[in-house]
This record gives sequence, C-alpha cells and structure tokens, in this order.
Amino acid sequence: MSASWDPELIKQAGEVTGTEARVIWHRHPDYGLSRWAPTVDLERDPRWGRNEEGYGEDPVLAGKMAGAYIEGMQGDDPKYLRCASTLKHFYGNNTEVGRGWKNSSIDPRNKYELYLEPFGRCIEESGAEGIMTAYNRINGTVGGMVRENMEISESVIMKQADQKMYENKKSSR
Repeated sequence: MSASWDPELIKQAGEVTGTEARVIWHRHPDYGLSRWAPTVDLERDPRWGRNEEGYGEDPVLAGKMAGAYIEGMQGDDPKYLRCASTLKHFYGNNTEVGRGWKNSSIDPRNKYELYLEPFGRCIEESGAEGIMTAYNRINGTVGGMVRENMEISESVIMKQADQKMYENKKSSR
C-alpha cells in the first residue's frame, strides 16, 4: 500500500482496523483496545517474510505512511482513542529466522538517519501510543534492553516515550 503514495488511503485502512478493534472490544472487553500495529520496520531485504506488513525502505515514506495508519486507527476524538497503536519492531528488525538471537550491526549514522527516523515521525507527528521492542540483538544488546543500556536514551523517541507511551517487552523466549 505504501507504493500508492496515498496517506489518505492508508489512514482509511487504519480506520477500519480501529473500528474493528472497537467492535471486538464491545463483544469481548477482555481483549483490550491495544493493537500491535503498524509495522514500522524498514523493508531493506526483499527476502524478509514480513515485507507486506510495512511501508518500504525509505524512512521518511515509512514514517508518513505508518503515521497515517496510526491516525486512522486511533481516531481524532480529543478525549478517547478508537484503539491504541503499538509501533513494531523497535528497531533494526529485518529477519524472521533466528530473530530471537541474531545480531543487527548498526552504525550511529544508519541508526539515526534510517532506523529511528520512522519511529520518531510516528511518535511526534501521529501520537503513537506504544512501542514493541524487537526480538533481535542490536550491536550485541538484546532489543528490549537498548534503553536500559543507554544506547538510545537521549533520542527524541525515548524522551517522548517517557512522557506518554508504554513499552511492550514481550519475551522472545
């Protein structure tokens, strides 16, 4: 859908997801209103089995399209969310096989200009509610631990996250 270059279309898809989440929640309140979407990973390898979930390899386009999806999912009511978005997989996740133990080696320039860029856009411009950490290691550190190890603690993402977001650290084991 990202190839459409049509954020309004993506927003409409998000509205469908958010509306369906609300309908399910009314029937089954124990299911909650948080959804693990959108996938904000950059699609940099055509062999990755989850490319259809994301928005391409360009960080600006991926951030804008994922942001449109978030806005559709969460709605525009100033008081209530339609449902809560959870950005995934933060960050540097590009493989399914061995995702719980493989290491992504990412230099600082690529980290900030590529991998963190779409997440930052989704938080600052679209008000994403949560982040799901990646299963992989990033420069030797388990994805769910990069914040504790101060690797990204000063980034815009973590400053925003401290104020209003939740972090999903689902175990990879």
